Amino acid sequence: MRFPIRFPGSKLAGVLAAIALVAVSAVGLRLSDPKGTVDMVSGVAGKPVTFNDGELSVDRVRVGTVLTQNDEVRERSAGMFVAVAVTGAATGPRELSLGSAELVSKDVHYKTYGLTSVSAAPGFKTSTDIVFEVDPARIEGLTLEMWRNEVISGYQQRVRIPLGITTANANQWRDAARGWGIDISLSNSTRPIP
Repeated sequence: MRFPIRFPGSKLAGVLAAIALVAVSAVGLRLSDPKGTVDMVSGVAGKPVTFNDGELSVDRVRVGTVLTQNDEVRERSAGMFVAVAVTGAATGPRELSLGSAELVSKDVHYKTYGLTSVSAAPGFKTSTDIVFEVDPARIEGLTLEMWRNEVISGYQQRVRIPLGITTANANQWRDAARGWGIDISLSNSTRPIP
């Protein structure tokens, strides 16, 4: 005669194991589709763009071949630097936290030069410079994209703002950058929203 062997809590362990496997599968699916569901929120330079966490605006764009800080040369570029001054405002109840940014020009994606973060507590706004090193020959249509840092996300909003560099005026931007320095000494400030 055979008696089934039973372990205490084996039913609970089986249920927990099944839940764990479903969670691992969901994570695997999300990691295999790194962009998840992306909602592009478009705007124009100089005007705030409203999205779930608040507002973001591109205040100005500066170009140069040298970065300076406290009257000292910090870095030189064989290409050119583009410094995008942005302001993020936490207009809702949630903290504004945009930790990822890139400049996009057609099929080229430029990563930030150094660390980037625009964060503000509810009721506050933060202004900062985000610096990119770019190829001067590939700047037509440069567009800033910013989004929240998330390891796993099923839904993500990205703010997209063209910088106003077009095929017609790209040579003027390249000429303006030659030999010019961009001062990044005072590149971060936080203040209450009026």
